[in-house]
Amino acid sequence: MAHKTTKELLIIHQGALGDFVAIFPAIVRLKKYYDRIDVICQNQLGKLAAALQLINNWYPLEAASFASLYAGKVAQKVADLLKKYDTNVLFSQSVELERSIRQITASPCYRIPPKPPADKAIHITHFAFHHLIRLGLLNQDDADVESLSLQSDHDKITTENRDCAKIVLHPGSGSIRKRWPLSQFKQIELVLKSKGLKPEFVLGPAEMDLKTEFEDQERTTHVFSDLLDLVALFKSAGGFVGNDSGASHLAAFMGLPSVVIFGPADPQRWKPNGPQVEVVRPGLECQACFEIEPSNCPEPKCLGDTTPTAVIEAFYRIYDAQSKS
Repeated sequence: MAHKTTKELLIIHQGALGDFVAIFPAIVRLKKYYDRIDVICQNQLGKLAAALQLINNWYPLEAASFASLYAGKVAQKVADLLKKYDTNVLFSQSVELERSIRQITASPCYRIPPKPPADKAIHITHFAFHHLIRLGLLNQDDADVESLSLQSDHDKITTENRDCAKIVLHPGSGSIRKRWPLSQFKQIELVLKSKGLKPEFVLGPAEMDLKTEFEDQERTTHVFSDLLDLVALFKSAGGFVGNDSGASHLAAFMGLPSVVIFGPADPQRWKPNGPQVEVVRPGLECQACFEIEPSNCPEPKCLGDTTPTAVIEAFYRIYDAQSKS
């Protein structure tokens, strides 16, 4: 059973944006028991978590000194850093990394797999909670299923400068296999404009191959390299439509009414956490194959069968519900 404490917690997370945002609800719960939570992670992700007031400080995983954790002889400043914390939680598959940390500090070090086994239909966030409860770092009550995605679980995003008519469309994803056709997103754009809304596209570093599609077009397209620019855009918007991606996880967590288009990945495992999220994926007999058969389905039928009508209907179900609340 976890108890209120003033101890300091260090989280080490090696994953990308979507994986990291998926544990944000767990970090929120851990803040009840730790006065200070710091993270070693990708620099951009640390800036993001700090900006959302989820953590106190972060250290960039890309720094050369942290590579020493895998080199047999750990840099002294890294060793001194790790010794500061009363508890270390490592989201990693690396037994070697866990062993290095245990050799440095006598403080408890817990290693949690960053995601559930590919054949398990358990959500990544619930998987993290399961381990944190098993280790005694959280209580069972902290993982109440009904409250995991409530906006009250994290800092409410200010609505003072929000334009509810601005709808962010994100046609990219870290994997091309998870992208709904760009032509379909443009159909969504036309429908939203016809309804008096203001769709705006956003492209990140993983979507630079799409940039030429938006040149010399009479539309607003945001190109970002800093996640804080994406946070600012989401704070100013009234809704989101995008593929299964890290950006979708962030939009949902920030409370935007979000429609997320799933294809070869399993939404039971990867649906973004948020108070207003709808997943669109046709009912198919085939198993979600993204994590178990990377060479399968070069043109996934699950994406090809998703229609703009289905996406628009899902969008208005949550968008209209928001406007009535």
